[in-house]
Amino acid sequence: MKENIRVDCATWVTNSKDLKAAGYVRCEWLTATHNGGANFDITLCVSTEDLSKKTLVSTAITQSIETLIEVYPSITFHECEVAQMFGVVFLGHETQNAFETNFEGFPLRRDFALETRVQTPWPGAVEPEVSARRRTSLPPGVFESWQS
Repeated sequence: MKENIRVDCATWVTNSKDLKAAGYVRCEWLTATHNGGANFDITLCVSTEDLSKKTLVSTAITQSIETLIEVYPSITFHECEVAQMFGVVFLGHETQNAFETNFEGFPLRRDFALETRVQTPWPGAVEPEVSARRRTSLPPGVFESWQS
């Protein structure tokens, strides 16, 4: 059984504490969706110990949100990953990189353009040649000899 809950950013930590008290003791994952500019949706998946119930909790934020490390200690890596990939700031968490890299920028944001994609010309033709004709395919089980 899965449930979806939308909460206000101000009640993010309180709601998570309430869910944990209600038996949702496992933090499965945390992710973000970039909606443009500094606007994000943060989504958390929590479940009961036996995985019989799962709940998705989401909230809209502007660049930062309170950390949930006190509620779910295992969320540390997920927060580091979201911070590194999206540029979201988790207040109260000294967010370190989830991965060691020299990469600059936040690659999962909608406004991020991969430089290699911009600099590399597209290998295929954008428009097919006018003289090029494509043979129409026949439906399965129809032989070419049946065509008039």
